[in-house]
Amino acid sequence: MIPVYNESDIIESVVRHLISQGVDLVILDNGSTDGTYEICSRFLGHGVLSIEKLITEHFNFDLLEQQLYQQILNRDADWALLSGADEFLESPYPHVTLEKAIESDDQKGYNLIQFNNFEFWPTEQDYASHEPDAKKRIKYYTWNDDMQFRCWKIIPNIRVTGTTGHYPQFPEGHKVRIPHTKYILRHYRVRSYEQGVRKIFIDRLPRYPEEDRKKGLHVQYDKFERDPKFFIINSKNLTLYQENAKWNLKKTFDWTWGLQAKHWAHPPSSQPLIRLAGKLPPICTQIWKSIFLRNKPLPLSVIQEEKSRKSEEIF
Repeated sequence: MIPVYNESDIIESVVRHLISQGVDLVILDNGSTDGTYEICSRFLGHGVLSIEKLITEHFNFDLLEQQLYQQILNRDADWALLSGADEFLESPYPHVTLEKAIESDDQKGYNLIQFNNFEFWPTEQDYASHEPDAKKRIKYYTWNDDMQFRCWKIIPNIRVTGTTGHYPQFPEGHKVRIPHTKYILRHYRVRSYEQGVRKIFIDRLPRYPEEDRKKGLHVQYDKFERDPKFFIINSKNLTLYQENAKWNLKKTFDWTWGLQAKHWAHPPSSQPLIRLAGKLPPICTQIWKSIFLRNKPLPLSVIQEEKSRKSEEIF
């Protein structure tokens, strides 16, 4: 199941990846205007079982997931897998597809699969690259969390809504069995400065329902500013992935800028200084952040866009 909305620069890679992993797809487009729907439509009958449109004024994840899950139930599927349009879900076993890994865990009696969530971010090392494939271009990441139970065996009366897509609720009395080995989730929410600004300040924040915000939902972007330093991260704060199936399970960067109980993105080598600075007034936090987020010069297109935006604000 993939809900999509304006992810045209990455959605084809995600769709191709999941198809190559032996996963059949149902896609629900929430009213994309950038060609995302048309890209997905090209795979209809070639790994994509169905693609539908559901245009809403606000972002309603429960509604999207409910519609997608109903499509799954209508097809008598054995397992359901939920992927974001900017995520790559992978088996934790080298050279084993998602399909085969899930089949193996099914045979062992497991019914819910947990994922480690690795957040990949553009850095000063790769932002200027012309490689169109985000997965090949963006190589630096931080482990973020493992509260991602994205794949479950379908049994009657499982509830998927009201859980923000992280954990389906099994009916009372049904034993949940989770494999000890966690699967892999690579998340590429920001692929460039321009795309990140558009996604957060145009496609996301204005579309979050006020009632959800009052419940404390959709707050992850609240501390973002248009400053490029929020989108192009110092590689010292992240881990370089070598495509060797060896992951750093340490959280080295808080991409929410404090909303995950961390005050800023910090380099792992500076923990004592970070703890000391955390006890100082907020102005010190800003000073430290400016030091730790120093990057190489930004591309001319980014600088020009920032100048243009500031001019528009003035006039």
